[in-house]
This record gives sequence, C-alpha cells and structure tokens, in this order.
Amino acid sequence: MESATSNNVGTRPLEDLFGNAVAKALDFLIINEPFDYSLDEISQFAHIPIDSLRKMIPGLVEKGLVEETGGKKRESRNYKLSEKNVLARSLSHYVIAKINHDIEREKFSRRVKARVPAPGIKGN
Repeated sequence: MESATSNNVGTRPLEDLFGNAVAKALDFLIINEPFDYSLDEISQFAHIPIDSLRKMIPGLVEKGLVEETGGKKRESRNYKLSEKNVLARSLSHYVIAKINHDIEREKFSRRVKARVPAPGIKGN
C-alpha cells in the first residue's frame, strides 16, 4: 500500500480500496459534490477513458448512485452523485472520513519528522 504524501493524501479512497474505474468515478463525484459534470468533464478531470464512462455510468444511474441532470440529448446530459440514495450517502461518508483520517495521519507524520509536539502538549 502506498504511503500518504502531500500529493495524494486521501484523494482517492474508493479507488485505493477497489482499484477500478467505477471507484475512481465515484471518488470524483463525491469529492466534487454537489456539482454535476458531463461525461467529457469526468473523463478529463478523473482521467478515465470516455468509452469506459459510457459503459459504466448507465449502471450507476440504474442503481441510483448517480443521477442524470440536464437535457434529453446525450451530449447535454450531466451527472452527479445521487443525494437521495442511501448507499451513495454511505459511500460519501466513507470517502470524507477517509480523507480526514489521512490528513490527520499526514499532519502527525510531519510533526514527528519535525519533532514538533502535538497541539496542547508543552515541550521540555
């Protein structure tokens, strides 16, 4: 498992756990809540091939994890994490908790390396 660094602290909790493009897409949508994105934008920002997104997004919509916003035409549709789905909310809570945990772990690691006492603890 990769150690947390300033470049990757908690940025892909589901992808780190499951290691696939679906997890990567969900991480992106969770981290960028409550905004909606086109498939092209998700592809560009999350670094997922557009063809993979075209195959996976309908399944995520069908399961209620992701909702479509925007127009009826395929090109004008946007997608965002479903606010109503209990599983989507649970995944979101996990991602946020994991990111916060990783940030705290990184802060602790930096304090140890710098030999700085934790807040509230007086040094010698």
